[in-house]
Amino acid sequence: MQTSETNPDASGVSSAVDATDTATHHGTTPVSGQPRVLAVDGNSLGHRAFHSTRDDPDAGPHAMTGAVVSMLATTWSHGPYDGVVVGFDHPVNDRKALHPGYKANRVDTDPRLREGLIRLRHDLAACGFAVAEEEGSEADDLMAAAVDACLAQRWRCDLLSSDRDLTALVTTDVRLLRPKATFADLVVEDVEEVRRAYGIEPHQYVDLAALRGDPSDGLDGVDGIGPRIAARLLRDHGSVNGIYEALIDLPPKIEAALRAGRDRVERNLLLMAPIPHLQVDVAAPVERGIDLDRVVQTLTELGLDHVARRFTRAITSPPPPPMPPPPEDPDPAPPRPARPVTAPSDGEQPALF
Repeated sequence: MQTSETNPDASGVSSAVDATDTATHHGTTPVSGQPRVLAVDGNSLGHRAFHSTRDDPDAGPHAMTGAVVSMLATTWSHGPYDGVVVGFDHPVNDRKALHPGYKANRVDTDPRLREGLIRLRHDLAACGFAVAEEEGSEADDLMAAAVDACLAQRWRCDLLSSDRDLTALVTTDVRLLRPKATFADLVVEDVEEVRRAYGIEPHQYVDLAALRGDPSDGLDGVDGIGPRIAARLLRDHGSVNGIYEALIDLPPKIEAALRAGRDRVERNLLLMAPIPHLQVDVAAPVERGIDLDRVVQTLTELGLDHVARRFTRAITSPPPPPMPPPPEDPDPAPPRPARPVTAPSDGEQPALF
């Protein structure tokens, strides 16, 4: 795996270098004795940043970087974080080689977005954030590897991405922060929220998605099996394997649909699961912490002074206190007495209201 700080070569691709700067650092002391890492989906945030800045006549060449760092500043209220790792899709994609229909329904990437993502990699590495990519892999594969590395050391990890497939990684020490229409409106998916939203345990999410399908990736699921039926089947049988083992006990229509869609389900499981055995170094970013001086200097040189100020406030300000529960009404209003119902007299029309 390639982990970049900064040092673009002539081809425009960053090569790995070891960051040894010793400027002012923030986050080197583990939060509550247990470090928390922020693993970021660089492509997801980059796409959002591109679409929010592409029509701005005043946006400079590093507008995407400014938008992404501003997103990190907004996210910091859910931390703070001792280290940041940003994963990016590699141009070589093993899933597309395995299944040519994977994401084939998407429009061609705007050349400006492609150039912007390359620049974003370089800029974030220059800020001192760990930037990771691996040939054949996507950003969510690297985020899954970051989760594995954190859990192996009993660290906490937050995942920042709009990709719902990362729901499968949620545990008591791992949360998914998923932006909605506006970035400030982050959905915080912990174990309880996953249970409430999907009716399953987090580790069952890939099975649910395999049954349901993922139209955004061009992957059909089982005809007639939507998220509710899939969740009920998983609650009853535990997994896709358990569902197919109990096939003859299912209602005939569901049994027939699952038999007809089995090849699609197996394909989806293969493509939706993270690529195994990837290595992402989370220890080095935590050891370095957040080098605020380096971030500010880099952003200032890029003409993003306002973003530097915003990120500084996010890093140095204390986190907001937890939201207190709503107060209970000490004197609830008594229920209104029911109106007496009287039968109409002969020849009188019954009351309508």
